[in-house]
Amino acid sequence: MPIDDYHQEYGPIQRRRSQQPAAHEEGGPPPPPPPRPDRRRRRRTRRRWVDGVWLVALFALLLAAPLGLPYALQFYYGDVALTGVSIQGEPVSGRSSDTISADMSQRYAAFLSQPLTLVYAGQTWQPSLADLGLRLDTADLARRAVAAGHEGDPITRLRDLWAISQDGLDITPTVVADQRVLQSYLLRIAPAVERAPQDAALSIAAAKVMGTPSAPGVQLLVDATANDILLVTQSLQPSSVAMRTRALAPQVGDTALVRAQSRAADLLQSPIELTRGDQRWLWPPEKLAELLQVEATHGSLEVGVDKALLTQAVAGLAQLVDTGTAEPRLRFSAGQLLIAQEGTPGWRLKQDAAAAAISKLLLSSQPTTRTLTLPVEQLIPKITKDTLGSLGIKELVGEGVSSFSGSAQYRITNIKAGAARMDGVLIAPGEEFSFNTQLGEVDAANGFVEGYAIIGNRTQLEWGGGVCQDSTTVFRAAFWAGLPITERHAHAFYISWYDEFGLGPQGSGQGMDASIYTGVNDLKFVNDTGNWLLMQTEVDEGNQVLAVRLYGTTPRREVRLDGPTITNEVRAPSDPVYLDDASLPAGSSYQSDTARSGRDITVERVITDRGVEIRRDSFFTHFRAWPNIFVRGTGN
Repeated sequence: MPIDDYHQEYGPIQRRRSQQPAAHEEGGPPPPPPPRPDRRRRRRTRRRWVDGVWLVALFALLLAAPLGLPYALQFYYGDVALTGVSIQGEPVSGRSSDTISADMSQRYAAFLSQPLTLVYAGQTWQPSLADLGLRLDTADLARRAVAAGHEGDPITRLRDLWAISQDGLDITPTVVADQRVLQSYLLRIAPAVERAPQDAALSIAAAKVMGTPSAPGVQLLVDATANDILLVTQSLQPSSVAMRTRALAPQVGDTALVRAQSRAADLLQSPIELTRGDQRWLWPPEKLAELLQVEATHGSLEVGVDKALLTQAVAGLAQLVDTGTAEPRLRFSAGQLLIAQEGTPGWRLKQDAAAAAISKLLLSSQPTTRTLTLPVEQLIPKITKDTLGSLGIKELVGEGVSSFSGSAQYRITNIKAGAARMDGVLIAPGEEFSFNTQLGEVDAANGFVEGYAIIGNRTQLEWGGGVCQDSTTVFRAAFWAGLPITERHAHAFYISWYDEFGLGPQGSGQGMDASIYTGVNDLKFVNDTGNWLLMQTEVDEGNQVLAVRLYGTTPRREVRLDGPTITNEVRAPSDPVYLDDASLPAGSSYQSDTARSGRDITVERVITDRGVEIRRDSFFTHFRAWPNIFVRGTGN
């Protein structure tokens, strides 16, 4: 191969590989040969690299050794508390979590069993931790002791280990509290501690003025007591905690009581005398005391008059003052209306004016009897012989019948006297009829005698005993006439002789009686017929039957009775009751009442107009169970 070809074929490639400029191609000198590598330099470089690696490794080892110490200790000690760890002064190092928990349960056993005793005014309460919403978790306490120096990152562990090695670690047990449960417990026992303040009070009865001094109240301070409990339980020892309270002052003090007592005593030092013409009624201090009331106002006690009770008392007084009617007494017979007795002027008490005057007089204290002339209005008869035809009295409107069979003579006498007071009486249209007002004074002047009646809780002698036979019969007449009955009172206990004719045209039965007591219980009804009514009575002594008839113009209505419905029956008490009576000689006795069973009775009055019900009235009777009652003499 020619020499020129070799140069051409390989020269350029060699130049490219050596990255040398191709100057020789332009005719320059050839490049020098590359230098040979220095082996000694290469060995020095390798040695420096190895030394650096060992330095780095040594530094890393020195750095990792402390950081690994906590883990090494944990591997060495295992799951036990480190040396220097204690719980409330007691070392627990080397103990496992279960052992520490058991030891702490034993150490605090008394506290866990009975943490504290609450004390107030001789009362004690011993709630459990659960009652108070408190909790001491010994297992968690043990876990904290074992975890000391064993938790967190390496730096944290090293810091904890250093602190434990230098000063030790004493763990304080923590009692966890649920404030809502704690307060709920204190609120539950609060009623045994708390007492409302008692205001001074004044009572007036039977003309005696009796005062009750004031007394402070007590309020439990729940939050303060709860704080005391939380503080004392941190000691983990059974302790005693006094309940925190505060006194509550009464609104009305004893000073106000003294003033009110003096005022009431002044008002009751003398009676009140009420007059109308020659009539006199004396209200003694005992009765006046019933009309007074004491009210607490702005820290004081005010003695005043009870308006409702005074109104009731004046209404009772009106039954004695009023003459009932001034109209003539009439008689309806064989379709004819006649005047049986001429009318005479009468009197009617002005009740509102009388109540105001009595109230003013009662609140004025005087050492002697206080006297009041009662305000009255005079009633002038309106009915004459010439006006009889305009009264509308032409037929029977309603009738009531009752039997007094077996009654004693005193009772028959009083029944006849009461019937005479009702016979021939006129009732104006729209007028409210009062049985007691028409009856008037129950005394000898009106033909009454003493007889047995139900007074309070026993049967005893009373003027007019038996007159309830008249009120019962009048009630039945008004019932069957369909008249609105505005006041009616049943007897306290069952009386068998009122059963006969009790249901009117529907036969005999219970629940249709009416009791009265002058000045207290009345029988009242309203004449709503639009015409005058005439009340007429008839006493059949032979058959021992009393009839009361109402004559007038019958309204367009029919009356029906539903019932009686009897419920709540109670047997009569088996044990007798003995009452002492000093007016009878010692050793004497008699039976005043016979045992009777009790029951509730309801009677419905249904009023219809051409078959359509327009009103339904319910009449309720409660008969109490009644024992045998014996009166024993205790006198000399």
